[in-house]
Amino acid sequence: MDLKRILTDKKFYFAVLLAFAAILIGTSWADLKPDAEAPAPFSCGTFLLTLEKALQSRTVLFLIPITAVLPCGDLYLREQQRHFLRFLLLRRTKKEYCRDRIFTTALSGAMVWLAAVFLGVLFFFLLLYSREALWNYPKETVLKLLCTVGRICLVSSALASLSACFGVLSGSVYLALGLPFILYSFGMILRERYLNVLFCIDPAEWIRAEQNWGSGGRSLWLFLLLLALSAALLHQMILEIRIGTEV
Repeated sequence: MDLKRILTDKKFYFAVLLAFAAILIGTSWADLKPDAEAPAPFSCGTFLLTLEKALQSRTVLFLIPITAVLPCGDLYLREQQRHFLRFLLLRRTKKEYCRDRIFTTALSGAMVWLAAVFLGVLFFFLLLYSREALWNYPKETVLKLLCTVGRICLVSSALASLSACFGVLSGSVYLALGLPFILYSFGMILRERYLNVLFCIDPAEWIRAEQNWGSGGRSLWLFLLLLALSAALLHQMILEIRIGTEV
């Protein structure tokens, strides 16, 4: 996988900073203001709870489809337009190239939010750890944060793969980066305004997991895994067909 290319790409770091900014904007800062008359320490794990709530804010939900597609959504188009694609195919087989692009693209969306969450944990830890009462973090708090991050990574991975699909099919950078956001927003608006009962089409619900998805939310995890895998397989199928006809 071309992970080195991702980690040296300015678009990746721009996406990470944008995601981190979304976390800060989505933070409920009013809850962190100390009582001027009788300041009391925060409960243990406040910095984790603060981050977990910020990840479920409207700001973060709005920017997920934007940040997820920035690093690799148009990677194939960039390689094609710069005439770098033929050079890559001289160094490896078409099958190896396709497999590499599938994994790299799928991982890129998740890596953006993993990096942003790491920055968020570090930031809120340094900001709040000295104001917390005890250093004995409940497992439920840590598990809840990890589950939220996991769901965001799966959704971001699916969005990155879909972005690459649109790019290969349309040959347009604008469609590659814009269509995932349109579909993502359409699902949210459709559920909020017209189909409130059909919560499974709402990307916000995929991340917040507020409805009943079965014991431990297993149905939701299965759904998101299938979504990410299906998007990756669709990307592979389209890319193999396009390379076979054009290269």
